[in-house]
Amino acid sequence: MRVLNFGSLNYDHVYEVDHFTQPKETQSSLSYIRNFGGKGLNQSIALAKAGLSVFHAGKVGNDGQDFIDYLNRYHVDTKYLVKDDGQATGHAIIEICDSQNRIILHGGANQDIGKQQIDETLADFSNKDVLLVQNEISNMAYLIDKAHEKGMFIAFNTAPMNEKVFSYPLEKVDLFIVNEIEGAGLAGIDSDDLGTIIEALKKKYPDKKIVLTAGELGSYYIDASQVIHQDIYKVEAVDTTAAGDTFTGYFLASYLHDGDVKKALDRAAKASSITVQGRGAAQSIPEADQL
Repeated sequence: MRVLNFGSLNYDHVYEVDHFTQPKETQSSLSYIRNFGGKGLNQSIALAKAGLSVFHAGKVGNDGQDFIDYLNRYHVDTKYLVKDDGQATGHAIIEICDSQNRIILHGGANQDIGKQQIDETLADFSNKDVLLVQNEISNMAYLIDKAHEKGMFIAFNTAPMNEKVFSYPLEKVDLFIVNEIEGAGLAGIDSDDLGTIIEALKKKYPDKKIVLTAGELGSYYIDASQVIHQDIYKVEAVDTTAAGDTFTGYFLASYLHDGDVKKALDRAAKASSITVQGRGAAQSIPEADQL
């Protein structure tokens, strides 16, 4: 089984600040670093570190060769990653304060994924393979449609959650991966009560598998017959960037390996607890033997 992650790649410009910048305010950062990021890239590296054969498809700009080299370093296959010299690579501006973050995203080349690239990429995959997507690239509806036609198992991390999600053929998704905010949005409710969100998701998507991460409250697996809870591993968090992407990669890798949901939730919880103890995105994702 192979995983095709058709996802975003962003340069993360990370600023540590004393407090989150307010309207009309200018403040000096305590530190600055540029990292490799994007939900797509982070999840590909998490999948690879967890032991899966993963292919990353997407697009970078004229400044994006470093991404190809970086993914290859972690044994992610980049044969479906297009370099377009007429584009700029996507980037994110990230403020970090007291282990929390605030992010501004610019899509760049991620928003120039065309139907031809999708068709050429999917031609090499079959119903024995898995498609993982996030909501950070263009032509998502077409991508989901075509992957479903091929019989691929489709996992969708609905981040960032916005109205575009409801224009996609969600009935063709097999597994949703969401946090509390995304879960409430996907369920179409205005609530921050976890129990309410879970029940609303079960009601709206009775035939789907759903993984819900809830920060300090742990994580949940939801389907038509069960709700399984996983506690967190308590650690001192330094930077929560890529914690959710680590969880997604490790959960999916373990679940696809043997179908054991409880084991997959546990491994994902362990991996993300290690990620939040380091700074940065992809570089803070642990190797499998660290778990």
